[in-house]
Amino acid sequence: MQDTLIRVARENKTILCFGIDPVLEKMKVSSAKEIPNYFNEITDRLVAEHAISAIKPNYAYFAQYGFDGLYALQAIMNRYKGKIPIILDAKRGDIGKTSDAYAKEVYDFWGADAVTISPYMGADSVLPFVRQGKLAYVLCKTSNQGSNDFQELRCEGKAKVYERVMEKIVEWKCGAVVGATSDSIRLLAKRTNGQVPFLIPGVGSQGGDLDMVLQAIRDHLPIHRINASSSISYAFEKKGGKPTDAALAEANELNVSIRKYF
Repeated sequence: MQDTLIRVARENKTILCFGIDPVLEKMKVSSAKEIPNYFNEITDRLVAEHAISAIKPNYAYFAQYGFDGLYALQAIMNRYKGKIPIILDAKRGDIGKTSDAYAKEVYDFWGADAVTISPYMGADSVLPFVRQGKLAYVLCKTSNQGSNDFQELRCEGKAKVYERVMEKIVEWKCGAVVGATSDSIRLLAKRTNGQVPFLIPGVGSQGGDLDMVLQAIRDHLPIHRINASSSISYAFEKKGGKPTDAALAEANELNVSIRKYF
């Protein structure tokens, strides 16, 4: 999977990941059955213009609409399978046998190339997602404000919890979710030295510092992915025009900064 990430990033000269988070009210549609049409138009354009190098459907945003939402997720997954890396943002993680079942769901049923998972229950909950040709992104230092409740706590030896998590991520040979809203990414990128692919949320609507992130990861850029979701999906709210045109314009603006490092 890491080889694929590097290849696609170099081909497209970007590490931008398009996060697909359907919100019917923002999409100005009345039914979840219309989700695939809305996002297929945007994603097709982004792929055709080489503006992205991964997509990240968020499971919860689809599941909130029941079976129609899940059928929409299936349609999107099937459409882009094998065309661009697909990271299913499912945030799974449970005791070993349950994680086994979740891993089968994510990889074998949905057909995802990668998945986000929680490390809170330890190795036996994480390792079922470690599979040849796939990639598990472990939540490490996330972009939300509440991340400080636990991730910033200090352990014995004074290392913070997220630092200990990263040590385990290296051991497990996983990827890491590291938010753009904290400069901790500098520390983590230096310590991992290209061993760990980062999935980096928080750029765009959450106000993460794109330039700071790019400086932190510049030495191993193609292995990482910077995610932008609603800032692309609903760019028309600020830019006007058609959703597809506005989405491409927003992605291109982000790529102006990203491509300086290729």
